[in-house]
Amino acid sequence: MCEKKVMQQNGNSKPGDTVGEVSVKLFAGMAESAGTKELRVAVKRYTVAGVRCALEARLPQAASLLSRSAVAVDGRYGAEDQVLHSKSEIAVIPPVSGG
Repeated sequence: MCEKKVMQQNGNSKPGDTVGEVSVKLFAGMAESAGTKELRVAVKRYTVAGVRCALEARLPQAASLLSRSAVAVDGRYGAEDQVLHSKSEIAVIPPVSGG
C-alpha cells in the first residue's frame, strides 16, 4: 500500500528508489516485534509517512501496531507529511493502556 502512495505523490519514483536512511527508536510492542530498540531504515521520502512505509516493509509483522502508533520527530508528535532530515530523532510510540 505504501508503494502506491509514494508512486502517486511522486510520479518519477520507481520501486526500490531511496533518498537516504534514518535511525528510528522503537518502544514497547514495536521494539519487541523488531527485536531491537533502534534500527536504521532506507526511506523513499524524508517524511513521517515515508518512515512508516519503510518500517512496514521492514517489519511486516508489526504493520497493524505501526498503523496505530504515533511517530515523534525531535521530541514532538509528527504529522504524516512532516519533512524530516537524516539527523532527525525519530521515535515510534505504540498506544498504551493501563490504569
